[in-house]
Amino acid sequence: MLDFHPITLEDKSRAEKIFMASKNIGCEYCFGTLFIWKNVYKTQIAYNGDMLVAKYITQDGVNYCCPTGDGDLKQMTQLVVEDARKDGNRVVIAGCSAEEKQKLETLFPDKFTFTADDSRFDYIYKSSDLANLAGRKYHGKRNHISAFIRNNPDWSFEEINPANIGQCAAMNERWLVLNEYKDEEAISAEHNALNLALAHFDELGLYGGLIRVNREVVAFSFGEKLRDGIFCTHFEKAYSSVQGAYPIINREMAIRLCGDYELINREEDTGSEGLRRAKRSYYPEIWLEKYIAECD
Repeated sequence: MLDFHPITLEDKSRAEKIFMASKNIGCEYCFGTLFIWKNVYKTQIAYNGDMLVAKYITQDGVNYCCPTGDGDLKQMTQLVVEDARKDGNRVVIAGCSAEEKQKLETLFPDKFTFTADDSRFDYIYKSSDLANLAGRKYHGKRNHISAFIRNNPDWSFEEINPANIGQCAAMNERWLVLNEYKDEEAISAEHNALNLALAHFDELGLYGGLIRVNREVVAFSFGEKLRDGIFCTHFEKAYSSVQGAYPIINREMAIRLCGDYELINREEDTGSEGLRRAKRSYYPEIWLEKYIAECD
């Protein structure tokens, strides 16, 4: 029987050790992702030896992340099934990679129905592509950045630190006022997750940068190490009224803070057409497939 408990900062060391051993590159297998969204999704986690599984609540009901770690996947999955059934829930295991799907199909023939959910596919880019923006396909991005620099000759980049993190929080509040009408529920949830991340920035091992114009923060972005060679960007915020603010914070993060990483996981598009267009416009190296495994 799995002993689930609400995720806390005390879980960080053990959970990260398990995530690193798993070599999974999906954004769900990043401690910061689970922690900063915990209040939105009521996230709980449970361990079984060197395996970990997260459980969370969506509008469709209880979901589990695919069990991960260096241990017995069959046993851990059976425990997940038992946990769901004891509460009378349908078994829904989300975020399964193609490799995990194949493993589950082998371990449990004909037990699970698998559905691809492209709203949860991760966009993973070569950091050198985001830094250099080379070639015809990035012509529009370079034009927007040139316009930003031309219109804002006094712009500057800073790493997020204790002296300026409050200004990022203040910008997040202003951004909320300007954008909440687009999707009040989703944007409010993201706003709360972002504030939790800022409140525990150092404890979570997050780092990022901001862009200033006329001393005002107009964009910021931050994330954390997901695996050796892979950075995970949790949030990127900019004022859409400032031409080129999004492209320049994206580029500067890649140049200044992600040079030691080969890949940057910029997470999902959540089914938002606008976000999907924006993420596709940077031509991901990997569009990480994910599946939902279900059984009664």
